[in-house]
Amino acid sequence: MPNLASQPLLARLGALAARRGANACTIRSVPALLSSPQPSVSTNWVAKRDKSSTSDLPPAQGPLVGIKVLDLGQVVAGNFCGALLSYFGADVIKVEPPKKGDALRSLRTLDQGGTSLWWRCHGRNRRCVTINLNVPEGRELVKRLSANVDVLVENFRPGVMEDWGLGPADLKKDLVYTRISGYGQTGPRAPDPGYASVCEAYGGFRHLNGYADRPPVRPNISLGDTLAGLHGAFGAVMALLHRQRAKAAGQVVDASISESVFNMLESCVAEVAHAGEDRQPSGSTISGVVPSGTFRTKDERYVVIGGNGDSVYTRLMAAIGRPDMAAANPAYASNSDRVAREGEIMGAIQAWVAQHTLEEVMAAMNKARVPSGPILSTAAIMNEPQFQARGMIQQAPAPSGGAPYTMPALLPVLSATPGATRWAGPELGEHTEEVLKGELGLTDADLEALRSKGAI
Repeated sequence: MPNLASQPLLARLGALAARRGANACTIRSVPALLSSPQPSVSTNWVAKRDKSSTSDLPPAQGPLVGIKVLDLGQVVAGNFCGALLSYFGADVIKVEPPKKGDALRSLRTLDQGGTSLWWRCHGRNRRCVTINLNVPEGRELVKRLSANVDVLVENFRPGVMEDWGLGPADLKKDLVYTRISGYGQTGPRAPDPGYASVCEAYGGFRHLNGYADRPPVRPNISLGDTLAGLHGAFGAVMALLHRQRAKAAGQVVDASISESVFNMLESCVAEVAHAGEDRQPSGSTISGVVPSGTFRTKDERYVVIGGNGDSVYTRLMAAIGRPDMAAANPAYASNSDRVAREGEIMGAIQAWVAQHTLEEVMAAMNKARVPSGPILSTAAIMNEPQFQARGMIQQAPAPSGGAPYTMPALLPVLSATPGATRWAGPELGEHTEEVLKGELGLTDADLEALRSKGAI
């Protein structure tokens, strides 16, 4: 049987995947990341709706009111970037291929009309148009629309937009051109396709997630895509601010999934470079910080307790009846001392937690001012008073005036210019006529001609 961990075989598998257009990469540690050529090269409102118009809905609110965005993003990363911008007030025109639409429309749980609830959330506040980028007339429409916007968002593989004549050099100079990809616009892996699952592995996250004696695991969300969308939106806003302050041209915002994950690795790179320490998976704890972990209660619930920090640790030990293990004891005085006695300390906490219900543990920790909290499912979060008080669960009007959709708010909360969910992700092509007539001045005859050519 061949050694599946052998480098030649991995290289052959990667090359085969690339030729087939599939996503593949190995789970990589920080030293592997550092030795890779890729990183070094890379420079609440509810109402009935008019299905074809947004004029009957409340006006946009937030700091980005007046900013126009042309959103060519796809699936998760590009759509989350557009969702953030639209939530905080930007007028986002979402471009999708005719007939089939964005792939996100068909992923995971579908609503009664056969559209993904994921799309209803990530497609919120958009004006949706269908344009076929595979025909010249469709590409010309995008070029004309781009002349009237401040930001363009896309997450095609690097080079695709240039092949269509829609790259940064082909469009106006003051455009903030936001690009999201698997590996960035430069470097040896730039042309490779990249999904969150693959790029989370390549960027170091999967190596750290799980237990040291078990295979790496993933959370049941597309974390890498969401992080990349967040980085893309943040970059777009920074570029807009620079354009305004310096009265300068636009610029390219280059965000990648793998590097967005890599950006979350805290001091891992410095630990490898200066101490020769390659951080490993540590289950429900975090290495080098004690005590911090997950504990099982008497009523078989789970609670996370963080007692890191000398004063917090002392209060924690007093709360569980172990003042003998407090920081006043030289054996437990510093975090380094406590790391050396991790098993003893964590065992003492677990022994106490196991004798109490979750409610009792939380009451004791809150009284002692020790950070703690239950592990909640989404269903539990939706009924949690804290999330409700903060307005984190919102209602959005349905596209055809049916029952509203429930979805999470987007962050951060701004005191003077808060964002808002104005409507759920629209139907495919819901605003094609509104946008093309209103933004480009096209007539009914123009639209009919474009339809006959398969452009819309």
